[in-house]
Amino acid sequence: MSTETFLLELHCEEIPARFLTPLTSEFSTAFAAWAKAQGLAAPELEIFFSPRKLAWRGALATSQPDQTETQVGPPQRMCVDEEGQPTIQGQKFAEKWGLDFSAVRFDQPAGKKEPCAVVVLTKRGRPTIELLAEALPGLIASLHVPKAMRWGKSDFEFVRPIRNILCLFGDQVVPITVDGVTATNSTWGHRLFHRQHPEPVIIATPESYESALENAGVVVSVDVRRSRIAEQLATLAAEAGGHVVADGELLDTLAEIVEFPRIVRGDFPPAFLELPKEVLVTSLREHQKSFCIENPKGELLPCFLTAANRPDDPAGFVKSGNEWVLKARLYDARFFFAEDRKHPLSERLEKLQALTFQRELGSYYDKTGRMVAITKALATRLSTDDEHINHALEAARMAKCDLRTLMVGEFPELQGVMGGEYLKREGAHQDVWMAVKEHYRPAGADDALPGTPLGCLVSLCDKLDTVAGCFAVGLVPSGSKDPLALRRAGQGIVRILWEQGWPLPPADLISIALGIVGAKATKPAGETTEALLAFFKDRVAYQLELAGYAGSVRRSALAAGWEDLADLKARCEALSAFAEDPRFASLAQSAKRIGNILKDEIANGDFDRGLLAQAEEQVLAERLLKLEFTPDQASLLAALADLAEPLEAFFTAVMVKCEDSALRAARLNLLHRLRQAFLRVADFSLWQ
Repeated sequence: MSTETFLLELHCEEIPARFLTPLTSEFSTAFAAWAKAQGLAAPELEIFFSPRKLAWRGALATSQPDQTETQVGPPQRMCVDEEGQPTIQGQKFAEKWGLDFSAVRFDQPAGKKEPCAVVVLTKRGRPTIELLAEALPGLIASLHVPKAMRWGKSDFEFVRPIRNILCLFGDQVVPITVDGVTATNSTWGHRLFHRQHPEPVIIATPESYESALENAGVVVSVDVRRSRIAEQLATLAAEAGGHVVADGELLDTLAEIVEFPRIVRGDFPPAFLELPKEVLVTSLREHQKSFCIENPKGELLPCFLTAANRPDDPAGFVKSGNEWVLKARLYDARFFFAEDRKHPLSERLEKLQALTFQRELGSYYDKTGRMVAITKALATRLSTDDEHINHALEAARMAKCDLRTLMVGEFPELQGVMGGEYLKREGAHQDVWMAVKEHYRPAGADDALPGTPLGCLVSLCDKLDTVAGCFAVGLVPSGSKDPLALRRAGQGIVRILWEQGWPLPPADLISIALGIVGAKATKPAGETTEALLAFFKDRVAYQLELAGYAGSVRRSALAAGWEDLADLKARCEALSAFAEDPRFASLAQSAKRIGNILKDEIANGDFDRGLLAQAEEQVLAERLLKLEFTPDQASLLAALADLAEPLEAFFTAVMVKCEDSALRAARLNLLHRLRQAFLRVADFSLWQ
């Protein structure tokens, strides 16, 4: 079957970057579903977008395949008489489908008790270009736009006004019109290009789309733009004697907001390097969408890199304009920094009473009090060093104070960071200011944990108060909705416990936190505890997935106990080391069989070994004693693997539920003890 390449481009006024990927992905999904419904092979569309363009390209068959449809009519006895001639009813059935009676055959379709009249209809496939012309306006109009617009007298709603439509199938224009704009074989390039070339850019074929537009100053592939930006950043940073401060999110943003990727380097006065590194990086990123450059020692250089969105900067206007605006922003940042330092950070603690954390849970001052109480409870369990405990309490007390600073008011993403920086300059102990600076970490699955144990402790206490407090007042994540990011906070708690190896079971943490929430809780404590345990179990399961353990390891290890995370981690590591051992498949089958046998039986594990007369059960009893005295997980797993063959022999030769009640009880108790030995590591009945 012959194919042609389809290309659709919507040229609009500037589209906000956050809408580009969702819109192009949604259209691709809808288009594939439409193509499949039309009997066309669903194409995997190439996606292109820039600030003013949404475009898709893919190969399609030139026409639909012919489609056949079977229609079943009345029984044969009603369609022909005794002489085999068609009856009136038979003729009517044929006429209904526009056929002569000679096209009717008789067959017994599925579900029918006797032969019936059957006709096979053939529907000729239509040219794909006709199908596209009918479908595309509706597919475009159906795109979901969170903040749709209408303009002029039109009722058509879209993300931004459509100014041009390019729509080709091969070298033919697909005749569509959307909101009064009719498709052509032309589009528009960069605005600067059209100052010298006022005519539109002709696209002869879909295959020439990227090259024709690049000649007109637009790189339509976001991946190509991202790659070129990254290369230019690295080159210019090296020329300045350093390397770019990595920021993948900013790189993606620049690739989305420019049409032509050209990076320029600017400079700022070295005096601004007195500001904390995070302040400079954040100010440049947020206000100017610019990258900082650091030397091999990690110190910032007095220069920056930003996108020009044009092929050149001949008069240096882009460079000088960015330098002028950035200097003003940095003066603001320096003013905020100086004003904040006129008063000790501790003076802002009382001011947290005016800042609401959550309506039922009170202010950030109240939250700080709960954090200090939780920190005291946990620090005393983890350490007997009074100095270490006092540092932890001081860090918890100061953690939220920077929320009342001018700098955090300007850059909310610097909360915690600025508190640590101000405490550092006030001469606070290193453990304290570092814990404050890092206590919001980890902010996501890919974010690093705090770099110090004290930072991890304060982070855990902060997140624990948030999660337990919200659950206590009925704010529980549901489905895909989690507006307070409680799952992220819960995952942070689990990651800290997992990587620090602290002996703090989630049940104990929940009990401590809910006890401190106290009267502010609006839900029964038992109900909240049950919900939190289920919540943390889900977070632990996800942590095992993030750690890369196989599904069989995760399922079987979790089922044998999940609250002691250090023990769970050791069991998963040991199970992973033995995961490929073929004996575990046999062991899993035996574990399931033991579970089925014990399902409706009473067994306490006490038995008289002297009652076990058969060699197979004697061997099993001897192995059991060795299992129960094996201390470490790896040795226990090796012993369990060696048990696969004796277990098979036992089940082949021994009737567990025999007539002799004493012998039956002994055998059941032997299996019960074996099962308990298994569960020290995993529930092997879930090993698949």
